[in-house]
Amino acid sequence: MGAIWPSFGRHLPFHRHRFLRRHAELAGYRKNFTILDREDSKDLLKTCLAESEIDTKATRFPKPEVLGDIFSMAMNTQKPIPEVLAEQYDYFSMLAPQIEALAGKYESRKRATNVLDFDDLLVSWLRLLQTDAEIREQYQRRFQFVLVDEYQDTNKIQADIIDLLAERHQNVMVVGDDSQSIYSWRGANFKNILQFPQRYPRPRSSN
Repeated sequence: MGAIWPSFGRHLPFHRHRFLRRHAELAGYRKNFTILDREDSKDLLKTCLAESEIDTKATRFPKPEVLGDIFSMAMNTQKPIPEVLAEQYDYFSMLAPQIEALAGKYESRKRATNVLDFDDLLVSWLRLLQTDAEIREQYQRRFQFVLVDEYQDTNKIQADIIDLLAERHQNVMVVGDDSQSIYSWRGANFKNILQFPQRYPRPRSSN
C-alpha cells in the first residue's frame, strides 16, 4: 500500500491537479483543461463584469480581484456568498444578488472554455470522492497512510478530502501548529488541528 502527502496548507496543488487530470471527464472537463492563475482569473472576471453591464461606479461594485477573493472564500469554506459577504464584506451585502449572478456567469465561462482555477481543483476532487463510490474506494485502497503537513492551514474542503481518503484505514499523520496558521484569507481553519482528536479518536502525539 502507498502513502500520500497531500499538497494542502501552504503547498502547490500538485496532487489535486494530477488526480483531476486523470478523472477530468467524470468531473465534467476535458483532459486538456487549463488552470488559471490569479491574474488569469482576474481577467476572466473583468470579462464577466463587462458582459453583465453592471455599473460598477454607481453601485461601488467590488473590483475583480475582490470578487475573486469572495468567490474563493465561499468555495473553500463551503458557505453561500451572502453569508461570506455578511461575515467579511458587509459593505457589499446589499449587492449579494448581483454578486451571486456574476459568480454563476464566471462558472459558466470557465466550463465553456474548459478552464479551472485553483479552487476548482479542490472542489472537483472532493465532489468526485463524495459522489463516485468506485473512485473513492480505489484511492482509499491505494493509500494506507495519509500524511499532511501544515494541517493548521487546511480548510474545510481539504479536511473533508483527507477524511474521505483515510476513511478505510484511519491512518492519518498530521503536522502543524495552531498558532502558526496564516492562510485564513483562503478559508484555512486552525480549528481543524484542535479538533483532530474528535475526527480521529485515540490519536497519538509527538513533540
